[in-house]
Amino acid sequence: MKKKILSQTSLIALMSISSVAGVYAQEPAKAKTDTVSAATTKAGKTSNVMLNASADNGPRAVNIGLPASVGGTVVLENGLPVVYDYMGQFPTAVWRNDAGIAKFGVLNVAETALFASDVGVSVSTWTNRGTDKFKGSASFTTNSYGLLRGDVSVSGPMKNGFYYSLTAFVNMDPGTFSSNISQFLDKTQIYKGVINKRYAKGQIGLQYKYAYSESISTKQSPYIYRKDGTVDKLPGFRIGRDSYLEQSGIINAIDPLTGKAVTWDAMGDAASTSHVIDLMGDHNFDNGMKLDYTLRYHYAKSGMYNPYITSITQGIGTDATPGVGDSRYVYADDPTSVYNGLVQKGLMLFNPSTVKNTVMARVELSKKSKKHHWMVGFHNWYYNTDKAITATYNYQFEVAPNPKKLIQEKWAALSGGGYGWVNQGDAYGNSSYNGAMQYYNGIDNKMALVGTEKWTPSDKLTVDVGTRIEWQRIDGDWYNAEDRKAAGTNWISGETTDIKKDWWNVSATASATYKAFQNFGFLADVYYIQQAGKLSAYAGADDPAIEKCEIPGFSAGVYFNHPMISLVSKVTKIKRTNFKNNSTFNATWTDTNYPGETFSATTKQTSSYDVSTVGWTTDVLFTPFKGFNLHLLLTLQNPKYENYAMTINYEAQSQNGGTSTYSETVDNSGNVARSVSKTLIEIDPSYTWGAGGKFRVWASARYFSKEYANYPNTLIFAGRWETFAGFNYKYDKNVDFSISAVNLLRQSGAQGSITGTNTTTAEGAKLLYDKPLTGTYIRPFTLEFKTRIRF
Repeated sequence: MKKKILSQTSLIALMSISSVAGVYAQEPAKAKTDTVSAATTKAGKTSNVMLNASADNGPRAVNIGLPASVGGTVVLENGLPVVYDYMGQFPTAVWRNDAGIAKFGVLNVAETALFASDVGVSVSTWTNRGTDKFKGSASFTTNSYGLLRGDVSVSGPMKNGFYYSLTAFVNMDPGTFSSNISQFLDKTQIYKGVINKRYAKGQIGLQYKYAYSESISTKQSPYIYRKDGTVDKLPGFRIGRDSYLEQSGIINAIDPLTGKAVTWDAMGDAASTSHVIDLMGDHNFDNGMKLDYTLRYHYAKSGMYNPYITSITQGIGTDATPGVGDSRYVYADDPTSVYNGLVQKGLMLFNPSTVKNTVMARVELSKKSKKHHWMVGFHNWYYNTDKAITATYNYQFEVAPNPKKLIQEKWAALSGGGYGWVNQGDAYGNSSYNGAMQYYNGIDNKMALVGTEKWTPSDKLTVDVGTRIEWQRIDGDWYNAEDRKAAGTNWISGETTDIKKDWWNVSATASATYKAFQNFGFLADVYYIQQAGKLSAYAGADDPAIEKCEIPGFSAGVYFNHPMISLVSKVTKIKRTNFKNNSTFNATWTDTNYPGETFSATTKQTSSYDVSTVGWTTDVLFTPFKGFNLHLLLTLQNPKYENYAMTINYEAQSQNGGTSTYSETVDNSGNVARSVSKTLIEIDPSYTWGAGGKFRVWASARYFSKEYANYPNTLIFAGRWETFAGFNYKYDKNVDFSISAVNLLRQSGAQGSITGTNTTTAEGAKLLYDKPLTGTYIRPFTLEFKTRIRF
């Protein structure tokens, strides 16, 4: 059999409760859409997804009831997804919001299902294909932590109907903390060049893009967790301001493909290199039909640095008398020096850069008449992964800023007699090499027919319908639990198992707007989306048992338009079946076969569950006087797990070389979805004044109510605010300046999840109150300065 490797997760998507995420403080330009109609009201049209409290290098996830995707918001460029599978390459490694973008828009749930073959809200951008006159734009951005970001774009005419566009984007971002690994934790360069030919009935262009990115996006911090879901900083550690990355940046691993010991650099050996060629164009026929197309080849060599932090523990003090099984910790770079503080346990997951090839095509034919606007299209996306691997090992480091690696030692019987301290790992402090190793290899392919129709039977009624009929195929191999057991090694030395799957995915969407009165009407949406998994779901040892997901949903509401107020209010119900999530679980246990020993283990296992949400969203745009806008958004929702029961299996080695196994069964059915708030509020005021809008001040505040921090709903995060504000100044039509701030309230805002607690019971949760834990957080207070010059 062929050898194959696996990935890590399954696809978890982010969903839009109604496509209402109103007009925000920094409203982007709209993308031209020829296929799906916009709402008739000014509210509920676009979302400022680029205001991101977690990071500033990509769009935010729109929190709407279902768990957000680990990969973030889907991004399309020239009508095609910038990456096929985020498990192989993150979108921000090959795309940024640079000056070479001519059009920027946000696609709602229906549009995303039809054109991105995904579930949720997506971002759509279109490249500048050249301008009638020479135009240029240059910008420079910095912030209070030393960010260096610049981009330059020039475009103009050539001869004989040819046009050009050139863009260069460079980002050197240190993040919000200083790490010994690198001065800059996001080093990204993207260069694009377009040659475009216009002719009497259309245009055809060729874009080449080169992207190189070294990035560590991990944002975790230790803090003191309180019963009410608030957190306090750990003495000597500032949340979001001190690095919690093991400072060496060196990965000492066993290569899963060769079984040899290797040394990798955390950034350089997981870097992403891309070469992307887009052939894009459109043609207008004499009968009024229009052909629009994009063909793409994307070569990538990419990896990922993904440390998973588990529990915090502590060894015995140097003054204590050791007993059998007691642990102490010494520094890996100086084993004679004993460490006495708190110890962070972790599981390193490192994907060295491997090759991915993508070929995509989008061909769409449309025609617009007085009452109809139809489109039929053909999409084909081919993705080939060449032996993607994840090397893993257990490790530990000190709980301190810029932490050093530690070696665990246990007091145990020595082979020569007596007792002493015995190293539990190796000279690097690592153990259990490739215990959670991942591997997958092969192809994914999606071939689809897409159709939409906008029908306007009268001045009062508009109906939009769409469908996507998709054949999906995966053909590859993976290294399952039986293969690993048969090989008996910590690398892929034996046979792998073929995996061949085919699905037909059918999605259908419909929406209607009825104008009952001049300023008042009704809105309704209904959709049924089918989606299957990807080859990367077979990354682990356990069979993910991929089944087709079904996402039925509907919404109904009203809109109201007035010169002073624009409103959309909708009730929505949405459900998704067969979520597949390759999660990490931890357990500690005793075994009667090994008296006096305590075992602990971390394992990755695929879980399957459904999520159902009922929600109500009201979106209002208030304009009481010239220059002033106030956008308000309120969402109430109740997302819950269904059919979420599973058995988790653990395995650990005994001191005498034996093996202890342990299993536990969990059932999270009926629990509220992790990391999702029931109440969301957004408040976005802005005021513009002066000739030509010379001055503009804006703010944005988002409230997230209590979130559960783990699947069992035994730990919570208290409600929090994410706040932004800014001031824009136009010196003249060619020069403008802006200053903006993130986290004005300076909240230490823990969010997301608490590591190592996926199976924590209510009794176990009590043991964590007022104790140090590790989790994710929002960006600390940041000031950003930007200058843009047009020429």
